[in-house]
Amino acid sequence: MVKKKVREFLAGQCYICNCTHTTSNGGWIINAEKKLFCHEPCFTIYLNNKALGRLINHPFTRHL
Repeated sequence: MVKKKVREFLAGQCYICNCTHTTSNGGWIINAEKKLFCHEPCFTIYLNNKALGRLINHPFTRHL
């Protein structure tokens, strides 16, 4: 039996850790801003930093 060759292409890099993504490995996340994330912890770091930025820029907490 002959194995079929799998073509692998570079799909991008993680926005947080710069890990390279290929078309053969799955499990990476793309958000609405089309930013790539390799796994759940990187996406969680991004969401926490984004929430912290919103909290800092909130009108009620700016004066504290």
